[in-house]
Order: sequence, then structure tokens, then C-alpha cells
Amino acid sequence: MQSLQRTISPMNSTNFTDPNFLSTSSTTPSTLDVISNEIIDYFDTHREKIPLLITVYLLTIIWILYLILYNSRTQGIIFSYILRRFYFKDASQIKFDSFSISFISGSIMFRNLHYTTGNYVVFVKDGCLVFRYWSKAKANAKAVIRLKIQLYHLDIQFFSPIRSNTVSETTSSNDDLHRGSVAGISTKTEDIQSVNAMKNNEEGAFINRLRSLFPAIEIKVEHGRIFIGHDTIPYGLSIRFNTMNSTFTSQSPSRNLPDIDLMTLIYSLTYRNLRIQFCSNKNYKGSWIEDPPEITIAKSTNDQKVFQVFECSQGELEYEQDVPGKISESLENDQVTSGVFWEIRVKCNKGAKISYGPWADRQRELLWQYFLPTLYEESPITTEPSIGQTRIFKSVRFKLALNCPTILDVYFMNKMKLQKLHVDCPSKGSYFDAILPFSTNPDGFDTSLSINMLETIAQTNLAFTPLLKAENIHINVHIHYPRLWNSLQDWFVDIDAKNPQVYFVFEQKNFFQALINDFGSSIPPDIYSFTPFIYNITLRGEQVEILIPCNQGNWIDCSDGNDGKLIENNYVSLCARSLELKYPLSFVEFCPISTSADLNIQVTDVLARLVIPEINRMYYIVDGLDQHKRFYTPDGVKSQLSLSDTFEKRPGCFECAEVNHINVLVQILLHPSPPVDMNRTDLLYVQQIKSMGNRQTFHPNKLKYDVFNLEIDLGPVNLLLHGLFLKKLWWIKENLFGWDQMFHDIHEPDLIRDKKIIVHDDPLIGMIDENQAFDP
Repeated sequence: MQSLQRTISPMNSTNFTDPNFLSTSSTTPSTLDVISNEIIDYFDTHREKIPLLITVYLLTIIWILYLILYNSRTQGIIFSYILRRFYFKDASQIKFDSFSISFISGSIMFRNLHYTTGNYVVFVKDGCLVFRYWSKAKANAKAVIRLKIQLYHLDIQFFSPIRSNTVSETTSSNDDLHRGSVAGISTKTEDIQSVNAMKNNEEGAFINRLRSLFPAIEIKVEHGRIFIGHDTIPYGLSIRFNTMNSTFTSQSPSRNLPDIDLMTLIYSLTYRNLRIQFCSNKNYKGSWIEDPPEITIAKSTNDQKVFQVFECSQGELEYEQDVPGKISESLENDQVTSGVFWEIRVKCNKGAKISYGPWADRQRELLWQYFLPTLYEESPITTEPSIGQTRIFKSVRFKLALNCPTILDVYFMNKMKLQKLHVDCPSKGSYFDAILPFSTNPDGFDTSLSINMLETIAQTNLAFTPLLKAENIHINVHIHYPRLWNSLQDWFVDIDAKNPQVYFVFEQKNFFQALINDFGSSIPPDIYSFTPFIYNITLRGEQVEILIPCNQGNWIDCSDGNDGKLIENNYVSLCARSLELKYPLSFVEFCPISTSADLNIQVTDVLARLVIPEINRMYYIVDGLDQHKRFYTPDGVKSQLSLSDTFEKRPGCFECAEVNHINVLVQILLHPSPPVDMNRTDLLYVQQIKSMGNRQTFHPNKLKYDVFNLEIDLGPVNLLLHGLFLKKLWWIKENLFGWDQMFHDIHEPDLIRDKKIIVHDDPLIGMIDENQAFDP
């Protein structure tokens, strides 16, 4: 070892001290030079394999580009062909522009999905399905989400009538329901029963496996639209939303019959910027097109006219339905006849606004007549399922909860001018509830509607805007439809108001008459589509107050008081503890010569008060009389009426009269004049009108008179009369039944001076449309 060390030691010292060695080490080539030299040597030694190497490189690049750009498209074409060839063999068509699967991440991605059937079309621009197969279910925990569906730009269009499909499906389902069963005794052979039992068991096992595999499914949609319409209809119904996050789960049934029903399907979602609109159909080639009202919510987008019916910035939707099971012998009669639970709940949590009107109702009617046309036949009775048969759905319940301040606008046209009824519900808690039938009884079927509005404030777009203020308004509508389409229908409308405050001027009567006329069809009546019906309207109110302006000449201060100025209006206030109005409207004859109607009003504990502002020069005189008034009664001397403490006292209110009860009966005999084509000279009605002359020579005494029979029953009355109150009553008579029925704003002279409004000397100008044919 020592000799070896001696040998090595001099060698090392020599290498580090030799100058030739240092110069050689300093000229060592770099790594890049070594690599380049190796490449050159490789090409020199393998010159004949260079073309093959370049070909491999080019193929690799092409393959990578194919995988990145064209593989998913090719898979989409192949997958679409396989689905059309083996699965969608009928009228359905399906197409993917691109389709790809990732087994590692458990995801399926596709683009431009087109699915077309004979009834609807589905288009998805981008979609992704993620199967989280690694997620484990935990005991006593929420359902695990193993399938996530993400869709971008979802578009669903319905264009085919569903009435015929519904009837056929209902008929086939009824056949299946009652096939081989007579009075609950099966007539099928044992072999067929065993086969059906095996099929049912297999289907149930398959469903249970799906439920265990997918306890919950999460669906997210960005920018979705659902369109209902057809090329033969000028306007269609469009439902749009920006985002929708939803979850679909199934659980054990907990309502009605949990031991019989199979499961409960629950679909809950949250949405943002939901909009329901009537949109013009670009493919419509017809000649009849009615433009929507020119309002802020009716706008043109890409040459498409839009009327927005419903809008909500943020809300929720819950869909709950039981999967019915088969009836067993252990059930009682009331349990057998009960229907399967089915309910849809919609919640508006932010920015709810509803718009409607006669124009929107006409578009709804066109859509209804196309998709659910009237069946001119008697509806079959729904047979109750017997033992061993599946339970049936009898009704579906829809509930709209308004958990935010809500605005309701009703738009209509009057003499080519836009009119609006504005209703504001600033408080939370209003709702709309509807129960729609899905079965037919021997006497027909019933539909129930319920509307509840809290702290309602209603206004018109007249110069005098106030109309109604109420703490609560509850509306119940019950409709009974007979089995035969043109049999008598009964409509029961009950309106209950709590603490309503109503403002009334005569111009409001014309306002609502124009609204009813616009809602009424201008199409001449047709005997082939006539359906008789009766409206039973009942109006009830508690702590009612009616305010009637009583200014001289019907001059009204229409300012809202926000500018700091005091309002100068005088009112006669009628307060009542309770009010009930019954008004049955019968339309049981086709184009009757005369129609009768009875209006019955019952009012209890009525107090009349004079309301005058403090700026009125008579205010302090009347106030002094009111503070020092004394009058004799059988109970002694009193300084106020007995009903004075029943109603709220406000500044400027002076008591004038009280009565315990008022019963009013108005018997009306009207001679209706339906719209008729004046060019139909073959009609007797048109011939009679032609014989009356033209618009210039016609006199009203040529028509038959309408008859009004008025009966008033008053209870004990106490009056505190003074000159100002009697004068106000006279002015009310002139304002409601005299020449001053049309009110004027006290600021009208300033508006006329500024040329903001034009007032004609003749009040009849603008009331007659010269373009319309003469029809008295």
C-alpha cells in the first residue's frame, strides 16, 4: 500500500504542476458541442434511416393535433350514428358535434348537442357530466352527489300540440290500468301474472340499484331558455334564466301512504334573473299581428318584440312528487280514494315584478288553443283504481311565494292610449296558490285559485293616482267545469279585504270599463264556440273606508305632496265596520235580447265624516263647531256619535252622520250590443242598426231603455248637519251624476300654459272614434 501511495502521489503532483495538462483541460468542449457532435455522428452512421425518422416525427405531430382538435369530433359523429342506428329509431334525431370520455376523471364532455323529436327540440352548446365514483356514502348523512351535470346555453323548444298526445297516453294508461280486471277480480292467466310480476320485480330492482348508485344528482345550467310556440302563432312564450343550480334526489315517501308509495322525488333549484316573456316569432308568416303595448318592459331585441310577464332576480323552486305504488287490501276507503302527492313550489326572494294585461291574455289564449285545443266531446270519468292496481294522480298543486317586495302592473289600451293599473306589495309574505285537477268526477272537475296580498297599494295612471290601500286582500276563485265542454260553468269569486281605504272618482269607472272592454274580445260572437257560465262575485270588507273627493267643479289636487306643498283636497269619508257585496253575472244565453242582474249590498255600522285640510278657510270654523257640539240622545247628552271610537281618528276628520245598517238592492235590466261585423247585411241585427240612420241622424230614443231599480233600506240614522257638509254633498252629486264627472287637476292651467296637455272645449271630442263603423 505504501509503494502504491508513493506511485500515485508523484503522479498527482505532476498533473497539477504540468502546464501542458492545464492547457489541455481548458480546451474541453461544452455539453452542446458534445450533443451536436453525437447527432452528426449518428446521422453519419445511420444515414439510410433519416427518412423513416422524419416520417415518425411528422406522424407523431399529426396524431397529437388529431387528439387535440379532431378526436372528440370524430367520436361525436360515431357516437351520434350509433345512437340513431340502434336507440333512436323513430322520429327522434340526436347529434353531437364533439364527444369525449375521460375514464380517469370520470367525466364526459360534449359540444353542440342537438336532440329533436316530434314534439320538442333540445340544444346544448357545451356540457359536462362528472361521475364521482370514488365518493362513499356515509350513514346518517345527506345524499352523496356522485353525478354532476354542467350545461352551458341550454335551449328547449316545444312546438307540437300536447292535447292529442295527452289523450292517447291517458287512454292507453287507463287500458293498462283496467286491462284484465273486472271489479277487482283478475281475469288474466297465472302465466301472464307471473311474467308481469317478474318484470315489475326486475324494474324495481333496477331502480333501487340506480338510487344506490346515484343518491343525488347535481345539475348546473348557465344561460338557459325554454320556448313554447309555433310558426302559426305570432308570439311565443319564452322562459329565460342566467344561472340555475339544482339537485335531484329521491327518498322514502313520508306523505299520505308511506307504506304503499315507492319513493318521493325531490327536485330543488335556485335561479337568478328569471324572465318570462312573450316574444315575437320570426318564422310567423301570417297576416294578423298585434303589437305589444309600448312600455318599458316591451322592447325590441334583434328586431324581436318582447313583452315581459314575470321577472325575478333571485329565487328558488321545489318540485316534489310521490311515485305511486299499488293498492293493498289493508287500506281503508278514504286512503284508497286519496290522490298521490304532487306539488310545485316557487319562491321569489328578490326583485319580483309581474306584468299582464288584455294583450298578454290574448297571446296566452292563442297558445292555449294551439297546445291544448278544446275537445268537443264529453270527458270520460276517471275510474278509481282497485286492489292490486297503481294509485293515480288526482291533482297538482302550484304555489308561488313572494318573499320580497312585489310589483304588479296591468297594461291595456283605451282610445289608442296606454293605461296602467299599478299594484305594489312592499311587504313579504304574499302568495299565489293553485290546485289543478288531473281526474274527472261524474259531475266534472274543479279548479281552485287563491291569492293573498299584504299591504296592498293600488294606483292608476290617471292624474288622480290613488285607488286602494289595504292591509290584506285575499282572493279565492273556485271554478267548476262540467264534463261536456259547452255545458254551464260555475265561477265563484270571493274577495276579502281587511282595513281597505278606497278612493273613488267617476273617471275611475271609465278606467275600469275600458279595462274590461279591452279584456273582452272584439271578435263577433260565434255559436260554435259559445260556452255558458255564471260569475258569482262576492266582495267582503272589514273596517272599510271610502273617500270621495268633494271639491267644487271636480277640481282635484293631484300632487303627491312630496314637493312639500299641502294637498288641498276635500273628501267625504264613509267608514263601515263590515261590507258585503254580491253580484251574480250570468251569461247563459247566446246573444240575448236583454240580460238581468241583481246587485245586493249589505253594510253595517256606517260613519260619515267630512275630511278637509287645514289650509281650508272653513277648517277652524268647523273644528270649533266639532269641539263644542252637544246633542241629546235617549241615553243623555253626548259630544260624539256612538261609532266615533270604532274607527281610527285622523286630523281633519269631522263626524257628520251614522247609521247602523244599509241594505241596497239594485235590479238591472240591460240590452247588450255585442260587436258585429256591420258588413253582414244578412243579419237581422245589422239590418236593424242600418234602419236607425247614421251617426249624425241617430237619436237614442230609437233604442230600448235599460232599467235600473234601486231599493235602499236604512237603519236608525243620526245626522249632524251644517252648511259646509250639505254643500259638499251637492258637489258630490254634481261630480258623480252631473256635468262635472270628468275631474280636472288644479295644476292644469299651468300645464296648459306650458303646452304639456291639450284640453278641448267640447268634452265629447276624443270619445267617438270616427274610423269605426256606426254601432249605437
